[in-house]
Amino acid sequence: MFAEERQKKIQTMIREQGAVTTKKLVDLFGVSVETIRRDLLCMEESGILTRVHGGAVSTGGMKPYYELPRRNLEHSDKKRELSLVAMSFINEGDYIGIDAGSTAVVFAELLKTRFKKLTVVTHSADVFDVLKDTFEVILCGGQYLRSENAFCGALTVETMERLHVQKSFIFPSAISLKFGICDYQQDLYPPQKKLLEICEQAYILADSSKFESQALLKLDDMKPDYCYITDGGLARDLVALYRENGLRVLTKEEGKDL
Repeated sequence: MFAEERQKKIQTMIREQGAVTTKKLVDLFGVSVETIRRDLLCMEESGILTRVHGGAVSTGGMKPYYELPRRNLEHSDKKRELSLVAMSFINEGDYIGIDAGSTAVVFAELLKTRFKKLTVVTHSADVFDVLKDTFEVILCGGQYLRSENAFCGALTVETMERLHVQKSFIFPSAISLKFGICDYQQDLYPPQKKLLEICEQAYILADSSKFESQALLKLDDMKPDYCYITDGGLARDLVALYRENGLRVLTKEEGKDL
């Protein structure tokens, strides 16, 4: 098979699955690792894909930003599915931090059905409203950001700096091997960063549509000590590639005690 034909097939795989592993391409085409690397380099130079350790991913694009009311209506099944996976990493009596956003609300509603005693730190008014009558909740107030129904600014961050939680659950707008963990809201960026800093273990929750896409602000790199939780819609090749890069990605099938 000529290089041009291989590359057309690789392009189709990238378009359909979002990622390919070098090992899979070597097995599929019966060529050497060096040959596949040359193919991927050529395709990257043409802007077709982005090479990463162990394979390649789609070049991705900017994840569209929508206001909170619209986001609340999108991907509800996926948000519930990934939130159910996350429940298995929470223990009765835990101290946890919860980010703001539409997925955070679904996550909070599930917490009420699964646990009796938790202490929750959040800057989300929505999360506070859902959990205030069930758990101990510390609402980190400050400047009110009406568009996100959440608090931000120096007072919010200063409150978080005085706290420590065992686990933080972050809900970004986009995730990418190349560009990292990203979001759009500049005002919510500092409290999100602080939630990552004050926890012992960070869990990054994003539905499968957010993977290998980009957003305006980079919260952090894709770190191996974070746990990434998504729904079963994430392509298996992409899961394999993330794991090839030392990242722990969990879906319903791989989740603990599910």
